[in-house]
Amino acid sequence: MPEEKLIGPIEVVRDESGYWYHPDIPEFDEDAEAYKAWLDTQGLKVVGWHMDSDLESHPYWDAGEPHCLGWEPETPPVYDWFLLGIFDTDDGPYVQWARREVTP
Repeated sequence: MPEEKLIGPIEVVRDESGYWYHPDIPEFDEDAEAYKAWLDTQGLKVVGWHMDSDLESHPYWDAGEPHCLGWEPETPPVYDWFLLGIFDTDDGPYVQWARREVTP
């Protein structure tokens, strides 16, 4: 079995609706367990939050617009986080950051 390529930071170019997904993440067809297993294999810790944690008002909610333009989620304060994605969920736009866990 070939060694798994480790994912890392790349240039982020959000689409016309403000969304972006890291192109090196395999397709999991919404299989959360497979995604978690992949994150473990990658040695990644992830954090994320919904847009409503950062913004009180946005056309996404106010006018039913299907975008997250204007939302610029800040990188977590600890060094070496990189973006995994900004994507829409049933609960609204969501951002997810990752960093490689350091093993002693």
